[in-house]
Amino acid sequence: MTTRSAHQMPLYWAGVALGPAAWAINLQMIYALTPHACARPSSALIVLAIAMAIMAGFGTLISLRAVGRGAPLEWTEAQGGGARNFMAWLGVGSGVIFALVILDQLAAALMINPCLR
Repeated sequence: MTTRSAHQMPLYWAGVALGPAAWAINLQMIYALTPHACARPSSALIVLAIAMAIMAGFGTLISLRAVGRGAPLEWTEAQGGGARNFMAWLGVGSGVIFALVILDQLAAALMINPCLR
């Protein structure tokens, strides 16, 4: 592993880390703000969910960019770049799935009255 590839290693993990982190923040904030949403309706949950979905999508884009950067390294390195590309593709898939989960939770929050929860 060269110093250049060691410097770019967090890029491979971006989608894997940012997607679940965004979902966890979103889920905890939904549970924390639900009692207050019944007393005083606000659009804070909507804004939070959209921001967290963008954060998960941003991690996906970073991992996707790492895939594009890592493809030529597979041919130049003796060990190959398969593990890093696998991690980057896993980050892309994870980021997309968690962004969809956040948007699904947003849809459920929009359909269900917060006073019924």
